[in-house]
Amino acid sequence: MSNHAIVALNRFGLGSRPGELARVASDPRGWLFGQLVAEPAVPAPLAALPSTLDDLTAFGKWTAELARKARAQGMDPTTMTPAMPGEGSMQKPLPGATGAMANGAGNLSVEAEFRRTFGPRHARALKARFDVAVATEQPFFERLVHFWTNHFVVSGAKPGATALPPSFERDVVRPRVMGRFDDMLLASTRHPAMLIYLDNVQSIGANSELGRDPSLRKPVGTQDFAIPASRGLNENLAREILELHTVGVRSGYQQADVTSFAKVITGWTVARPPRVPVATVLIRGQLNGAGLFDFDPQAHEPGAHTVLGRVYGQEGAAQGEAVLRNLAEHPATARFIATKLARHFVADHPPPALVDRLTAVFLETGGDLPRVYAALVDSPQAYTQTLQKFKTPQEYLVSVARALPGLQLDAATLQRTMASLGQVPYNAPGPNGWPDIEGEWLGADALWKRMLWANEVAQSINPQLPPGQLAQDLLGVALSMATREAVDRAESPLQGLTLLLASTEFQRR
Repeated sequence: MSNHAIVALNRFGLGSRPGELARVASDPRGWLFGQLVAEPAVPAPLAALPSTLDDLTAFGKWTAELARKARAQGMDPTTMTPAMPGEGSMQKPLPGATGAMANGAGNLSVEAEFRRTFGPRHARALKARFDVAVATEQPFFERLVHFWTNHFVVSGAKPGATALPPSFERDVVRPRVMGRFDDMLLASTRHPAMLIYLDNVQSIGANSELGRDPSLRKPVGTQDFAIPASRGLNENLAREILELHTVGVRSGYQQADVTSFAKVITGWTVARPPRVPVATVLIRGQLNGAGLFDFDPQAHEPGAHTVLGRVYGQEGAAQGEAVLRNLAEHPATARFIATKLARHFVADHPPPALVDRLTAVFLETGGDLPRVYAALVDSPQAYTQTLQKFKTPQEYLVSVARALPGLQLDAATLQRTMASLGQVPYNAPGPNGWPDIEGEWLGADALWKRMLWANEVAQSINPQLPPGQLAQDLLGVALSMATREAVDRAESPLQGLTLLLASTEFQRR
């Protein structure tokens, strides 16, 4: 048996299941090519999660309820301190990000209330995502979903966006994994989650109608969508699109390009009152978030703008769409995406020839993603070394669960375990996402924690096969003689299974 099936199942997939290596061995590439199709329907666990509209309103509803509780206890909800005489009935809502991280006085802890409200919600989404990854018959497709979610990052680590990542992944990434890059880029940028996470909802042009006369519109209270009032130009989204989503920081763009692009996308916001009536928002909210995008001409910086040497004079939202389409087809974008794909699927330091090939296919096909994936699968460089990528904590947990079909992890346990191992999906530390190289994950403490968890797993399950046989079944020719002997000579099946799950081979893909 060659190493191609092992690479297909582990590096392109999410880990071998008992008996799967033998089934895939006859045509590993064909097995991968067969997954390069759009999924017919969203998996049931993900479809059952809250809608984009529900995720969008969750934080605002929480702040409103927290403010109500604060007033009932005689506190000022804007500061979470005892209210001065005559302020007990004040109606100002709790500010979004600031109030959410403060600790209140009296019997009300803002931090505890936040965890109580959003902890179970996050655990449910995390569990649904994990279960789909473990059960899927299309693990290459699922890995690609995870890859692109980590490329177009929306993180719940930001309080105002805390509920939004699951619906963003389901409604933006999943339907477009087998489409064109420009379509995914545009959908990502227009989605409420991205507009809130990177603060574009606060951005207004200095020479726009609202910039010249802010009194034209009253601020929207946080009880609606937890979106602060606009204060001026905000460059966060423009900068991250250039640096992280498209051309990359080494492409040569300048600060002037960031500022100009930020002006282009002023007015790109979320449909919300008072500009958009509540009834309209509710109707649009049934459209998986797509209908919740709104272009506000009163906030848009007028005139032509130059980005990367090209002048854009279009009117309205068409100006931003034109910039995004051109960024999507830029040669620097093609190389940036090719490098990230090659790094994720092949090696921390990807072979230059492979990056060149993927870049060429991206440009030749106009960013047709399945064609790029196919070139990756067909590349000889992907199979030169069997197991060389170190699994992230998420990848490790999923691969263990796929290897042990009887393993049961409830939502709360899964959430605690991922936090302990250092990677909680939907809560990336920043807009650059989770690192994809070994040096960021491989350390003595990390390995020790994995060993402890592997031992817990071994104590909780009775595997279908003896540890030595399971090791051979899962890893095939990648299983070293040293690991096989250690597993076979273990004092007990429990110890043998622990040694297998903690082995170097199992922790790599």
